Amino acid sequence: MFLNALLVIGGLLVIGWGFWAAHNAKKPFDLIGSFLILVGLAAAIIGTLLLCVPGFFSS
Repeated sequence: MFLNALLVIGGLLVIGWGFWAAHNAKKPFDLIGSFLILVGLAAAIIGTLLLCVPGFFSS
């Protein structure tokens, strides 16, 4: 449960840094920031899913 919440918070932090890097950083880091927005979004969505439905990936 704690790790799922950490996944959501970490994903949101990565999204925030990615937006900053995509708009303010120099050439190689803006592309990395743009890619990290997608990674952070996926992490936040998976963390939220695991918080709401704890046994979602276990069958």
